[in-house]
Amino acid sequence: MTVDEVMEIVVADYDFYKNSNGGITLSGGEPLMQFSFAMDLLKKCREKGINTCVETSGFVSSENFRQILPLVDVLLFDYKITDTDEHKKYTGVSNDIILKNLDIAYNSGTPIILRCPIIQGINDTDEHFQGISALDKKYPNLAEIELLPYHTMGNNKRISMGSEETLTDLKSTSSELAAKWLKRLKKLNCSKAKLG
Repeated sequence: MTVDEVMEIVVADYDFYKNSNGGITLSGGEPLMQFSFAMDLLKKCREKGINTCVETSGFVSSENFRQILPLVDVLLFDYKITDTDEHKKYTGVSNDIILKNLDIAYNSGTPIILRCPIIQGINDTDEHFQGISALDKKYPNLAEIELLPYHTMGNNKRISMGSEETLTDLKSTSSELAAKWLKRLKKLNCSKAKLG
């Protein structure tokens, strides 16, 4: 689809956005990997007065990231793993650029919801919870911090798309365990943490 074709669909709900303070969310994958398209779409939304949100892993060019921030009303920023080596092991990339871009976004004044996917046995470590708490202290004006307990709903989607790669050895997080994780963060004085 072209940006104009997407905008036709977006503008059809204009009255809804105005009455609900809603807008559009660019998500993915990583929406900023299609930088020109994302930039053009966000510009057109800004021209129409439509609120914008971008969900990002933060693993994008800092130059592009800086350019997009003035067009973003809310940033949903993923924070997956504190330990750099573990981050690279599970995601394939270092978290250095991600942390740099988080700093850039925070210093730009863009409202940020820090989203922390938690997977039992992978990143439910003391070090990672301390890392989340440290970010809460470093960036006191974060809008909020969401813990996102792992669930297996994506396995069926992967199968339906023809992918044989499923994470069958990982189980959905129980509500009791998720509550314990939240309690751990609260004990670390992470005041903005909540379950997402």
